[in-house]
Amino acid sequence: MKQKLFKYFLPAAMVAGFLCFFFYDAMHYIANLDDSFNDEYVSKMGAIDAAKLFFSNINGRWFSHIVTAIGFHFLKSNYTYYAFYVTGMMLLFVIAISVLHKIYSKTFLSEEVSFLKSILFAFVFTATLYFLLFVGRQEIWAWVSSANNHLLSVILCVLLFSLLLQENKSIIKTIIVFLLAAAIGGLNEVNATCCVLSVVGLYFLQRVYYSQLKLSKANMIMAAIIIMASLSVNAFSGGYESRMNSLPNFTLPQSIKNTIHTFALPAMQYKFIVLRLFALLTFLFFIDTDFSKLKLNRNDKMIACAVLAIIAVSFFLHCYILSDIVPSRGEVWAYTLLLFVLYAFVIKKNKSAN
Repeated sequence: MKQKLFKYFLPAAMVAGFLCFFFYDAMHYIANLDDSFNDEYVSKMGAIDAAKLFFSNINGRWFSHIVTAIGFHFLKSNYTYYAFYVTGMMLLFVIAISVLHKIYSKTFLSEEVSFLKSILFAFVFTATLYFLLFVGRQEIWAWVSSANNHLLSVILCVLLFSLLLQENKSIIKTIIVFLLAAAIGGLNEVNATCCVLSVVGLYFLQRVYYSQLKLSKANMIMAAIIIMASLSVNAFSGGYESRMNSLPNFTLPQSIKNTIHTFALPAMQYKFIVLRLFALLTFLFFIDTDFSKLKLNRNDKMIACAVLAIIAVSFFLHCYILSDIVPSRGEVWAYTLLLFVLYAFVIKKNKSAN
């Protein structure tokens, strides 16, 4: 009975709570400046001209502007449509995590996981992420313009790594990797930069620790190059220059201070500590964590340091660009990486113990 409580009932309760909060926020839309601005200009100019305007004058996130312009062309200030739209984006995130879980299990654990099990894992994973970033839940999940850039960036990164972790090779897979990499470079710049670092990390991880796996090094190299090329389109656009000029002056000491502040924020927001601990512990119980066996060897420590370094870069770049602590929508990429690596570490220990 105790095992069922921690393994099934608490995760089910957490997912139910996540869905209740999510749908409440989706159905009770709170207007924000970005959504209103995008909706107004798409309505006036049409999707194509509005996307060009955003790219040339707002920022250089070309793929985000394409998705945003097309999206608002159909949404047309209808808040019910907004609710369906953000629900679709949330389900896309769940599907992406499900695909990554299934492919990771097959490649690294040599296990065939059923579609239902991967979907259940993805919902628990998403619910955990939702409550870890509960303070910023509306800007992450219910803000259309934010979802079209920050959340979509995370979704495409997850799908990209799902393909890179597959051992089979095909021209179709290579084409999809190319398209995903190009799109990632046209979204959140910091996420794109950290995605490149993660691809490089995966390249060396496979080469040093998992040489027996037949992952495509060519696809990894291509993905990193294409993301950087797409990112350069952003960096040299008129919109990116305009955005940078409108932001506060960048100071290195203040950025480092804000990065440390961002790492400490979960503990500083004391009202939500219990909620975060509940979510994290529920996730750990769900994946059958044996806390007595969670010991780090030398390789584990090196991988953990690399992951924390990438997360630190993610936080620092946001802090440096914005001259402020990282907003919740900017934390999603780092928390997703951290949570999935935590899962991979626990599952590895469980498998070695058996």
